[in-house]
Amino acid sequence: MASKKHRSTARQAPASETPAAKTSLWRFFGDHTEAHRRDKMAPATQTRGSQPPSPTTDLAALFQKLEDSFSEKLQAVTADVQLLGDRVQALEEEAETTEKQWAESYATQETHAEAIRYLQRQLEDVDNRGCRNNLRVRGVPESAEGVPENPVQVLTALFNRILTRPLDTAILFDRAHRATRPRNLPPDKPRDIICRIHNFPLKEEILHKARQNKDIKIDGHPVIVFQDLAPSTLQARRALRPITQALSERNIKFRWSFPFALTVTLQNKTHTITSPDDIPEFQRALKLPSSEVEDWTGLRGTSAGRTPHKPKWQKSPRKRRRQNHPGADAAPT
Repeated sequence: MASKKHRSTARQAPASETPAAKTSLWRFFGDHTEAHRRDKMAPATQTRGSQPPSPTTDLAALFQKLEDSFSEKLQAVTADVQLLGDRVQALEEEAETTEKQWAESYATQETHAEAIRYLQRQLEDVDNRGCRNNLRVRGVPESAEGVPENPVQVLTALFNRILTRPLDTAILFDRAHRATRPRNLPPDKPRDIICRIHNFPLKEEILHKARQNKDIKIDGHPVIVFQDLAPSTLQARRALRPITQALSERNIKFRWSFPFALTVTLQNKTHTITSPDDIPEFQRALKLPSSEVEDWTGLRGTSAGRTPHKPKWQKSPRKRRRQNHPGADAAPT
């Protein structure tokens, strides 16, 4: 019995406390005894009175080292961000300067376009005024090759027939000649005859009678008499043919004005086309179908009423965006 009691007493005796039980930090490093740690660690010489480094001190030193490393890297990143911000700001200022210069160039282009359009109209008017006594006769057959032709004699008989007076009545011509052959004119078609009549009222009378008489012929060939105009005016009239056809289909009377203009007076209100920019408003006012019209001036799209559109990237609130990050340029403390 004594031996059992002795064994029971020995079994209930408290075990000696290890250093790990005394320090709470050792629980993170496993449940090892001092002897086991000494076996695993390399032998070290210690002076009398020195103590091994505390684990808490090692962790604090490690955290301080990490914090210093993060601080250095963050300062480097902040410096790079600040450098990029300065470069972006410089680029934005340069873009603003370029935008201002572009706006000034656009305004100058608008001014030049208006001046060119005005000069074109004035030059066209001068050219038409120089042709105001001219008539162009189309359809008069040319004489056979080698046979001399007298345009004055042919036109004198033609105009007197239009005026219903004796064919030998004298008409004073300043000049009369055949026009150059256009490239698209077939070889069998006769060239036009251009003549300048010295008396302007007589020229107007011939033109008025020729418009009334649609059946004018020479040797069985139909002949047309019309006003001689500047090439730019003829080009503009050909370009406006879709507009004039739409007006004729709706029985709306129109007239050509000088300097060049297409004029319509409807319900005591005058509508005029002087340039391609006037066409959309002209069609809306007269309720005409929209049609594509050739630009006869070469200056479409430079109207002073149009303003250049600002790109989206230039609309960003640059200053406000910079102010929203006041600490972006400051280094961490």
